[in-house]
Amino acid sequence: MIEFTPALAAVSAVVAGGIMTVGFAVRGTRWGTPLLMVGIVGLLLVIWYGVISKL
Repeated sequence: MIEFTPALAAVSAVVAGGIMTVGFAVRGTRWGTPLLMVGIVGLLLVIWYGVISKL
């Protein structure tokens, strides 16, 4: 299993932020809102896993 290191968390956050940025850029199309939601959920998952792993 892959260990969730701080570097992997940073890369995951950048990818989720990029997806969210693309979703915001194309918000007028039918793909804008789903991409924004995927980006937000991705960032929240990174934060959630970071909190849970510290417990």
